[in-house]
Amino acid sequence: MSYELPDLMQLILAERGEAVRLHDGEAPVLEIRGQFYRIEGPRLEQGDTETLLRSIAPSDAFQEVMRNGITAFEQRHGEATFFRILAFREDGSLRLELRRVL
Repeated sequence: MSYELPDLMQLILAERGEAVRLHDGEAPVLEIRGQFYRIEGPRLEQGDTETLLRSIAPSDAFQEVMRNGITAFEQRHGEATFFRILAFREDGSLRLELRRVL
């Protein structure tokens, strides 16, 4: 796998962005001041989004998205930064959004 969630969270902070969106078959998309920028890098492979979600999601949140198609939870990054993680199924595939909590 080409991406790790802590690295993507750090990228959001470094670029003063708001969020990053992840979906199998596409490179991650960084949101900065309401504009979207595709990250120059490899596309996520089939199953990568689910693997990334499993790496940070509490087990009940992971089960919720598998059962109900949507879940959300907060994840701490570093000493004082939090991200709101939204995971949902759309068109049969899993999507993730990591949004910085201000």
